[in-house]
Amino acid sequence: MTLRETLLDAVCEQRNQLPLLLAVVIVMGVLLAFSLLYLEPGTAAYVIALVDAILVVGCFVVFSGAYWYCTRRAM
Repeated sequence: MTLRETLLDAVCEQRNQLPLLLAVVIVMGVLLAFSLLYLEPGTAAYVIALVDAILVVGCFVVFSGAYWYCTRRAM
């Protein structure tokens, strides 16, 4: 087995936990959206919030893609 197959097997074994991770990321995104309403552009807190937004979107894409792939693989 290649490294890629081993990694995908390990991720797909945790498929039942992926919806929980997606829920946590969605809640983080909602809380971040509310905080962005009160931050002023150009401040340090605003820059940190934008970096956090990139991380939240990245996590959402990775976790939802992994869940989709593992669900299709299980069929």
